[in-house]
Amino acid sequence: MSKHGTRLLPESTPVPLQIRKPADVTYSWRWQLLVLLAGLWGWRQLQHRHWHRLTTALAATLGVAWYARYREPAMPVLRRIEICDPRIPVEFDGFTIGQISDIHLGQPHSHANLHWARDCMRELRPDLIVFTGDLVNERPAIGTLAYELRHFQAPLGCFAIAGNHDYVEEIDDVIQACALAGVPLLRNTGVALHRAGATLWLAGVDDIWHGSMRIEQALHGADQHAVILLAHAPDIVLQASAYTNIVLQLSGHVHGGHLHLPGLGPLARPRYGVHYTRGTHRVGNTWMHVSLGLSGRALRLGSPPEVGLITLRHQAPTTQGTLACNASTGASGAST
Repeated sequence: MSKHGTRLLPESTPVPLQIRKPADVTYSWRWQLLVLLAGLWGWRQLQHRHWHRLTTALAATLGVAWYARYREPAMPVLRRIEICDPRIPVEFDGFTIGQISDIHLGQPHSHANLHWARDCMRELRPDLIVFTGDLVNERPAIGTLAYELRHFQAPLGCFAIAGNHDYVEEIDDVIQACALAGVPLLRNTGVALHRAGATLWLAGVDDIWHGSMRIEQALHGADQHAVILLAHAPDIVLQASAYTNIVLQLSGHVHGGHLHLPGLGPLARPRYGVHYTRGTHRVGNTWMHVSLGLSGRALRLGSPPEVGLITLRHQAPTTQGTLACNASTGASGAST
C-alpha cells in the first residue's frame, strides 16, 4: 500500500470482481417474461378468434414501437444536477459542467441531437464541457468528428475520454480527430483546473473494456485536490469510490437500458454497466451521474437522450445521501 495525499490504496488497483461481467449485454428477465406472457395471451386470443382484441393490441404495439424508434431517440432533454459536497473548494461553488455522452456519430439522430447539444451549450455557457465516451459509432463518422467538436467552447476548455465504440472504430483516428478539434482525449491522465486561486483536478481514464484503465495514473499529480473523474462505464465507481478525493464521477455507456418502464426496469445492461444504468448516485465517498447519452441505437422508451448540466456546490447535501437537486427539464429541438 502507498499513501499519496489523502488516498491510501495500491499503486495498481485491480478491477473488482463485482464489475467483471462475461456477457457483452445482459437482458432483463422481466422484459423476457413480459414478451412470453404477451405471446401466450396473443395465442389464446387467436384460438378464440378475438379479432378485435388482437387488432387493438397490435395497433398499440405498433404505435409504441414507432414512438420508440422514431420519436423518443430524436427528443433530447436537458438534465440539471446539483452536486453538494464540502470537499468541493469554495472557490468552485457554482462551477458548471456540461456533460455530453455517447454521441455515437453515424447512428440515426446523432448529428441532429449533437447540433441541439451544441446550441444548448452555447446558451447555457458552462465553465467546462466534457464528452464521456463513445464519440463515434461508424468508422466513416470519424471524418466529421473534428468538425463537430470544434464548435464546442468553454472558458476552462473541452475534454473527452474514449468509450468502447471508439476502440472498435479505431482509437488512434478518434484521438487524432479530437486533437484537430482542440479537445484533448484523456487516457489515464488529468489536468488541473484553476479558479480564483483554487484547484480542481479533472481526471479521465481509458476505456475499461477495450483499453487499459488506470485510475491511479489518472490521479497522478492531483495530490489532495478534489477530483472529477471521467469514466465511460459507470460500474467503475465501485473502484473509484476507494479514492477519498474523487468527489464526482461522470459516466454514460448504458443509455438507460434503452427501454425502461416502471416495474420492468432497464431492458439491457452492457458489460461494466450492470449495477448502475441511469441517474445520480452516491457510492461510498463518490457522487456519480450516469448520463442517458445523446444517441446510440435508435430504440428508446422511457430513456430520452440527454445533455447534463452539473452544478458544483461547496456544502453538505440537504439530507444525508441525497442531492440538493436532481431535476430534468425537457427541451426538444432535435429532429431528423
